[in-house]
This record gives sequence, C-alpha cells and structure tokens, in this order.
Amino acid sequence: MTSTTSQDGSFISLQQGNLFLGILLINFEITIVSTAVVSITNDLEEFAESSWILTAYLITYIAGLVIWAKMSDLFGRKPTCIIAITIFTAFSGGCGAAQTMSQLIVCRAFQGIGGSGLYSISSVMLYELVPPVKYPLYTASAIALAALGNTMGPIFGGLITEKSTWRWVFLLNVPLGVISGALLLFSVPGDFPNQGKIARRERPRLQNIDFVGTFLMLSAVALIVSGFDQAASRLSWTTAEALGPLCASAVACIAFFLSQYWHAKRHQSPIESVFPWRFCQSRVIMGIIISSFMFGAISITFIFELPIRYQNVQGLNSLQAGLRLLPFSLSGPIGSILSAGLCKSLRIPPIYIMIVGSILQVLGIIFTSRMSTTDLNWNGLYGLEVLIGIGFGFCLGGATLLIPFIFEKEDLAVGTAATVQFRFLGGALVVSLVTAVGNSWVRNELSGSLSPEQIFSIFRSTDVIDTLPVSLQAMVRHEFAESFSLQMRIVIGFAATGILTTLLMWQKSQIHVQ
Repeated sequence: MTSTTSQDGSFISLQQGNLFLGILLINFEITIVSTAVVSITNDLEEFAESSWILTAYLITYIAGLVIWAKMSDLFGRKPTCIIAITIFTAFSGGCGAAQTMSQLIVCRAFQGIGGSGLYSISSVMLYELVPPVKYPLYTASAIALAALGNTMGPIFGGLITEKSTWRWVFLLNVPLGVISGALLLFSVPGDFPNQGKIARRERPRLQNIDFVGTFLMLSAVALIVSGFDQAASRLSWTTAEALGPLCASAVACIAFFLSQYWHAKRHQSPIESVFPWRFCQSRVIMGIIISSFMFGAISITFIFELPIRYQNVQGLNSLQAGLRLLPFSLSGPIGSILSAGLCKSLRIPPIYIMIVGSILQVLGIIFTSRMSTTDLNWNGLYGLEVLIGIGFGFCLGGATLLIPFIFEKEDLAVGTAATVQFRFLGGALVVSLVTAVGNSWVRNELSGSLSPEQIFSIFRSTDVIDTLPVSLQAMVRHEFAESFSLQMRIVIGFAATGILTTLLMWQKSQIHVQ
C-alpha cells in the first residue's frame, strides 16, 4: 500500500473531514429515504412507483462506482472527489425542491452520480491512508460511522416526515456536502496519494478512457433496473415497457463483457478497461464480488421493504416505522465491528466470519418469510431483524477486510469500487424485483373484493386504506402482509446462493488479517 510516513495534519483532516464524513453522508442517505418513501409517494400520489425513489438513485450510483474509481486513477483522487461532492450536494437540493415524481426521479438519478463518486473514492482512500496493519482499526472506524448513518437515517426520516416535510430528507445533505467539500479542498494534497514522490504519473489522455465499456455498463444496469421498476409501477410483467428494457439489458451485458475481453487481448491498447478482464479469471475475486451482490440484495431489500410493511400492514407512521427498523440498523454495524475484532485479536480468517454471517442471514430470512400474517404486531420480528443484521454485518466486515489482500495494488481502486458496486446492484435489482412481484400479488388478491378504481387509488396513495370500511381495511392490510412474506421467500434464494459464492473464496491457505 501507499507509504503513510507523512501522517501530518492534512491527512488527519482528510480522515476526519473527507473520508469519514463522505461515508456518513452516503449511508445516511440510503436509510433516511427508506422511512420517507410512503410519505413522499402519498404526497406526490404515485405509490405504485415507490421503488423508483430508491432505484433511480441506485441505477446511477451503481453504474458510476467503477467509473469514478477509474477516473480517480487517471485524473487524481482530489479533483474527482470534489466534482462528485458538488454533484451530490447540488442535486440533493434539487430533490428537496421537486414538485412531481418525474422531477424527483431525475434529481435522484443525478444525486446517485455524485454519491457513487463520493463513496467510491472515499473507500479506496481509506486503504491508501494507512498501512495494512491498521486496516482492522480503520475498517472498524469506517463501519462505526456507517452505523451512525444507518441508525440515524430511519429515525431522522420518520421524524422529519412527521414533524415537517419530507423535502428536508434531501435538503439536510446540502450543508453536510458543503462542509465535506470544504475540508477536502483545503486539507488534501493535490497529488494524493503520491505526495512527496519524485516520480510523477504520465498525464492521462482521453484515449485512455474506456468510453464503450462505460456506456455499456451504464446501459446494462439502467435497463435491467428500469425493466423491473416498470413491471412494479404498471403492475404487469407482460407489457413492452417491462420486457423491452430487460431484453435490451441482456444484450448490453453480453456486449460489455465482450468489450472487456477484447481489450484484455489487445496487449498494446492504450485503453484502460473499466472492469479488467483478469477479475473474471480469478475465482477468489469473483467470489467476493458475487458475494457482495448477494448480501447487498438481502440488506437493501430489508431496509427498503420492512418500513413499508410497518406502515401499510400495521398502520404506523414514518417515525414509528423508523424506530422499529433500529434492531437491524444497529445489529448490522455491531456485527461488522465484531468481525473486525475477531479477525484481528483471534486471527480468525475473514472467510470463516462471512460463512457464519451467510448462514445467519438464511435462517433469519426463512423465519421472516414464515411469520404469521394474522398476528400483524408479532414482536418476534425484532429478534429476526437482529439475526439478519448480525449476519449482514459479518459478511460486510469480512469482505471489507479481505479487499486489500485480494486485489493487487494497481487494481485496488477499481476492485474496491466493483465490490461496492455489486453490493448495491444486488439491492437495486432485488428491490425492483420483489416490489414488482409484491405489487402484482396485492393487485390480483384485491381484485375480487375492491373495484378497479379503489385499487388504483391505493396504489397512488396508501392513505386511502384508512378511508375504507373497517372490514376492508383489515383485508387490505392482510394482503400487504402476505405480499411481504412472498417477497422474503424470493430473498431466501439470494441468501442461500450467498453461502455458495462465499465458498468460491476458499483457499488452501486462508487469508489472515495482521
């Protein structure tokens, strides 16, 4: 890793002001929105398109992670990070000012572009800031800060929407983004992490950028997520609006990997691949990337869907739903910090921690999918939140510790971004998938008891449920509970696959953290 002998005040400011605050902002952003979704969609009268609030952000966030990492390799960490913070902050303000769902979706997409750069570059700078011996300490510190963001997010989201307006959910990012940008501008050396070195990297040129790969990656991610979201908002899988993007995404995905393979075979090509083909040739690297996809699918889906269940099934408000998400929000970071401590003090290989975490997630999701749909206030759900959260924390902590040992130095930025990218890609795809399946289920089950106009009104604003006769209210809430159980049964498949993909990283001599 990069030498850290010059650990002066600038680097301390970098650690505190740019890296950690950037991680806090992104984790805060994801969970604060989760408890505000119902309030936002009810206000804008578009509940059927609720998943777009998350996935519009995640589409560009996911697609941009590796691209931003590559741009920071070519043009430097500091300038690219400043651009990312500026975009994130500006469009956070745009989200807060949106008057229609279309405006909000567009601003969320641009907000995701900035957010992906902020998180991607901050993550790789974490490893460049310290020597390998300090990875567990700094990993635990970063995870603790992420925990603070995850824990504060649901509470603030619920509190803001209950006491003020959901617009402040986004406007809060503006002053935080300004502070983070100012600290970065004045505390980080312009040539970080190469400050003090005589040798200078050759100035990058446009011909080094993989424009084709970048376009294909963006297209593949955007098309598949939008296809699922179209199915969710239109309540049908058979429409051209849903099937078209899904088929086009498959074509774009194949074309993307073919382009990366072609670059790998052209030894004299000046283009730096956005996703190096050598990643695909390493069982261990693909193991950590695909595993990140699986446990990201579980955690993000749980964070997004559970507050909606609390509100639509139990009739709770945003703040109450946020508070009831706390067992998961707190136990996840605790599991991550605990995994770092076990790997450091007891020298347990991180892969063992990840296997245990994957098993805990499977057990938790199975029990969640089978919980009673008649006892809507069953308190055992809190215990399952803890079980799933600890399992997710073990997987996240183990994977984070393994990253700098699995990827070579020249691949660290892109490798770190790819791992994070696939974690959020799993969340975006599975949230879109289960939302589409859940909405279709509820519509079909209600069609025999409610008129098409009543069903349409419910999917515009779930506040309509409270205006129905008491007997119909109970029936509608029961169907939403059944829908959530169906969604969790889908997630079981991804959780079980996560165990197998974790085993891809198995080696004769396991990696230990110093």
